[in-house]
Amino acid sequence: MSKLYAILFLCLISLNSCAQKEVSFYSKVYKIVPRINIPLASNNEMIKASSLFSNNFKKITRENLIIERSNGLNNNYSYISLKINPTQKDNFCYYKKGRNITIQATSYVNLYFAINDFFQKFTRLDYLKNKNEIEIKNLVNKVNIPIEFSNCYSPEFEYREPYFSSNFDSEFRYWNKTNFLELEWGIWGHNLPKILKGIKLPETAFAKVGNKRIEDQYCFTSDSLFKYVNEKVTKIYNSDFALNKYMILPNDNNLVCTCNTCKSVGNTSKDAAPAVFTFLNKLAKNHRKSTFFTTAYITVKEIPNFKPEKNTGVFYSTIDIQKGIPIEDSKYAEKFETDIKKWTNYVNQVYIWDYAVNFDNYFDLYPSLKVTQKNLKYFKKLGVKGLFIHGSEYNYSSFQELKSVILSKLLWKLDIDIDSEIKSFFDEKYASTLSDILTNFYIFSENTFLNNKKELGIYSGINNTASKYLDPKVFFSFYDEFDTHVESNKYDNEFLKLATALTFLKLEIMRDYGLGKFGYGVLKNDEIIIKNEVGILLDKLNIYSKTSKLYTYNEVGFSIEEYINNWRKKIFTNHKRKHYFYKKPFEVISNLDEDYKDKSILNDAAFGLLDYNTNWLINSIDDLKLEVNRKNIEKSTKITFSFLQDTKHRIFYPSSIEILDKKNKKLKKITLKKDNSKLDTKEITIDLPSKFDRNQLSESFFIKINRAEIEGKNAMACDEIIFN
Repeated sequence: MSKLYAILFLCLISLNSCAQKEVSFYSKVYKIVPRINIPLASNNEMIKASSLFSNNFKKITRENLIIERSNGLNNNYSYISLKINPTQKDNFCYYKKGRNITIQATSYVNLYFAINDFFQKFTRLDYLKNKNEIEIKNLVNKVNIPIEFSNCYSPEFEYREPYFSSNFDSEFRYWNKTNFLELEWGIWGHNLPKILKGIKLPETAFAKVGNKRIEDQYCFTSDSLFKYVNEKVTKIYNSDFALNKYMILPNDNNLVCTCNTCKSVGNTSKDAAPAVFTFLNKLAKNHRKSTFFTTAYITVKEIPNFKPEKNTGVFYSTIDIQKGIPIEDSKYAEKFETDIKKWTNYVNQVYIWDYAVNFDNYFDLYPSLKVTQKNLKYFKKLGVKGLFIHGSEYNYSSFQELKSVILSKLLWKLDIDIDSEIKSFFDEKYASTLSDILTNFYIFSENTFLNNKKELGIYSGINNTASKYLDPKVFFSFYDEFDTHVESNKYDNEFLKLATALTFLKLEIMRDYGLGKFGYGVLKNDEIIIKNEVGILLDKLNIYSKTSKLYTYNEVGFSIEEYINNWRKKIFTNHKRKHYFYKKPFEVISNLDEDYKDKSILNDAAFGLLDYNTNWLINSIDDLKLEVNRKNIEKSTKITFSFLQDTKHRIFYPSSIEILDKKNKKLKKITLKKDNSKLDTKEITIDLPSKFDRNQLSESFFIKINRAEIEGKNAMACDEIIFN
């Protein structure tokens, strides 16, 4: 018996030891319910914090917590005490002492972060459940917590903003611990003209370039300019003390003031940094509770030869080096590192302005989370203190919520497991089968994007996207699986937006591939035959986009409806059209632009629409002159050309088209009438010499397409040349 008692005694000790590792913070069975304590003199922000904790608690237990305002605790109860301590080292802490838990932060915003972080760590409540207002029936009858703990947290970066529409929601920010420019920046971006609107500035407030004052740029040593901006900053800050960050940027051009005072502080004809920092220093001295930033961009280049005030900073944009490759592994690394080190040695706060989408196609997945993780580690190592990650702003982009959530987590903690986070996100959002499909495909896309060292800039066509990571075979297979879930998710608006984006991407790939397995059609007996699938996909795109109220697909607001109409117009004209020139050999005699050397665009049957970076051959340095072998087009009677006009990008329809013999003798010429369209495409047809006169054509002949006769820089965009 004594041996049995000994065994039982050891078991009891073991059980007691296990039990002592945790204690009930809440128990429905044993009626253990904490109270919330806030200081007696609490303001509205603290009351808001107590309500946040109470509401979160109610969502998982349906219990209404009592909120006490007092400077002491009643020994008969257990408490959650909410406190503010601006002097503590970390952004927020929570710790347990005896029966009570304290949640303490440096600011009220950090206190909101801390409360939600507490629930994510110790309960099942998280951002997605909270966002979707899921009724959590009997989710928890008890909440256990460690018997003792003391945890403090600070982020990797002091400023963290993923600029997607998800982040515009305060609930998102409180759960994901992010910043929002509208709530912190009194002046943002190139907005000096906006805040000075209505003020009649004297001539001396504007830049002196050569011997003239130019109103397109400012003189940053102007006393008048400083007076008005200083008054505006005072007014903005006094209206809301949270607006304590200000951007002071030269206007978005390369003009620099070289008046005597600007030159005396160090300006050159190409560098405005000395005058800009002189201006920043004056503002910083007048407003010690605010921070004044400029950007290392265009005319702000070199470090001034005087000290900056402590409350000044610099934004550094990666716009020219964000190419879908970790910067540290790219050809841009040396210059980038040199630039960042010089700025971190000069000012206290260096923030990075980074990018997370393809601005020419918001439906491009642009799966750059793993690339961004590597970049963030690099930025941290170089001393960067803040990140503004430019997403699709108010517009929808593919997987924007996933990106927003994971980028937020990365900005707080760099070493998260991205694959695990992707899986968790989809598991919470969708049923298991659909979640698995999305998880596998998105992780595959992330890995391909990271491992492929081809560049993919933030303004790119579908051809670059496909060659970087969007393999048609993989994507089409994924799309077919995804498509089987449409019926069961037809009332889910977010799902329908994603369906819109993925359908658009499939059409884009088909457009880019032209004819063949992954293209929009096939060639039979020199005749283009459009696949039936194209019409089905266009109908789906139309239904999905209208049902989900998704109307545009890129930064400049290109219309999905217009995209569909242009597709239909193109396939209508191409169906059963002869194409005797399809992939036949030819030569380009003229000079081609550096980035547009691929002449195959001109006869690959992959057509262009309104976006100049997909399937258009751009010529800006020369007219376009081709040499064609007559035997390759013997059956044709005419030539059809496709052109783009995009006046914003200085792309114009050609002025004329000529057919020349081998000795450059003009056989035929058509002159195009001037067209005032700002953005459009058109087809031009020119008849070949008749069969009777075909002997006018030499064995090989020239086609010359002459650019528009317009002053200044201009280009011509030609797509398909069809002999039919």
